[in-house]
Amino acid sequence: MQLLSAQENNTERKESWRVSLQIVQHFGTNKWSNVGYVNDGFSMPILTEFRDVCYRKIAESCMGIFMDVSIGIMPTPKMKSFSLDIVPMPHGEKQYYLREMLSESSSNRSTHLKMTGGAFVEIPVNKERISMIVYTGIGILLMPKKEYEKILKEHGSNVEYQTRYIWNRNSKRKEDEDAATSSYISFRYNFMYKLNNEVSLIFGFEATPFLNTLNFYGEHINTFNANVERDFSIKGNKMNMLGFSVGLSFQ
Repeated sequence: MQLLSAQENNTERKESWRVSLQIVQHFGTNKWSNVGYVNDGFSMPILTEFRDVCYRKIAESCMGIFMDVSIGIMPTPKMKSFSLDIVPMPHGEKQYYLREMLSESSSNRSTHLKMTGGAFVEIPVNKERISMIVYTGIGILLMPKKEYEKILKEHGSNVEYQTRYIWNRNSKRKEDEDAATSSYISFRYNFMYKLNNEVSLIFGFEATPFLNTLNFYGEHINTFNANVERDFSIKGNKMNMLGFSVGLSFQ
């Protein structure tokens, strides 16, 4: 009987993983780029995130570890009305007009994969019902590449250029991946209200400073000889976001 009682006590003390389902709304505090036409082509810095968090305490301490995976959605502008007179042309002293629109790899909404891992501290506010959880972690956000391709014709001649404009690039390499990777630090402050022994209500706020930039790349290829007449890239800004969250935690 004493051995059985000891086993039961050990089971009670053992910390288990908890799961939290959250909806988070992020708002960017700055622009992706200071160049107008570049910034206008990026997704709006308004991220709606559907997050699944797994976390557990370390032994009987107030500290623990967490990891989460989420799907995020950003509004994305269409580029059908993209103005030719605001972007670099193959030759600045000549005039061009749009002969053919080839492709546009974007939609009205852009879907992103987001993953974060780190540590947390749980601070009791009211032992019966309320506690505050402070999270600090690092993560990555995968953003699909946005590409706009067209044929430009030089005014007064038969010369044509196949032109590409690409947003969400980490580099200017032509073989670059289909999705750009943005790394970030996550600071979260959640308040947890215990509804019963198994379910708690969570609400909080968070800050997400990004560690790298998303860039813009363009190139003009002569359709007659396939030579790159001109290529250029514009480096973006490091984005910062503030967010508000609400969700449920399950024991």
